[in-house]
Amino acid sequence: MTGPAYWAEVVITASGDDQELAGAALLEQAGCHGYDARDGEVVGYLPIDDRLEGALARLKDAIPFPITLRRKLAEEDWAHAWKQYFKPQLIGENFVIKPSWEDFTPTPQQRVIELDPGMAFGTGLHATTRLCLRALEGLPVAGARVADVGTGSGILALGAYLLGAVHVTATDNDPVAVKVSLDNLERNHVTSGIDVHVAEEPPAGPFDIVVANILPDVIIGMADALTASLVPGGTLVTSGIIHDRRQDVIDALELRGHTLLSSPDEGEWCAVIVRKPL
Repeated sequence: MTGPAYWAEVVITASGDDQELAGAALLEQAGCHGYDARDGEVVGYLPIDDRLEGALARLKDAIPFPITLRRKLAEEDWAHAWKQYFKPQLIGENFVIKPSWEDFTPTPQQRVIELDPGMAFGTGLHATTRLCLRALEGLPVAGARVADVGTGSGILALGAYLLGAVHVTATDNDPVAVKVSLDNLERNHVTSGIDVHVAEEPPAGPFDIVVANILPDVIIGMADALTASLVPGGTLVTSGIIHDRRQDVIDALELRGHTLLSSPDEGEWCAVIVRKPL
């Protein structure tokens, strides 16, 4: 699959808590896979094709903040536009996300994921990603079979691998995301232990842990399939959920018999972590 030749840099003027609302709209309404929150603005990138007009219309309906198209970028130029905002960052207790062009010397305890997420997938450092990585750190991942549904840049699959998962299956419905994930596996010298492929539905399993950092309606629509992919007593970590949709996700999963373990949040975002009954 060939990506778009040009991308539009979409800038939303917003500060403070409004940035979370703007970011949520970019993800849920416009279809961005990531965004950068900077001083007084939220920036995302959309392909310049027949989807752009509709995406911008949905975005304008969803938020009251000013929206501008700052510039048009060719595919090859985009990489230079976003690198200045992506620096090594500690997540959770010991995860460090490091771009390939930055030097970093970890401590013996730190698990470094070298990540070039690619233009369509932001920096991989969105609050929902952090919530999932922290959740994985608190679960018995070592020796577990893990699925990462909607893998994007592959960051959560790599996180589970570094925590000692015996095998990780990562899926995404976007072939571009799968290519980015495979590139990031190679960048981290992972040659076995993680399988990545295109799929519309969660993999069949059985898995001890399933992570789905997607959107509330997608999680709810996949609730039966996500449940079926888990072993009895397995753990499901879901995120990509704004606070207003938290209870909808909890209700859908509890309806399938899951027990709520926790629902941590960061800013306007939350995760819902449940356990399948034995």
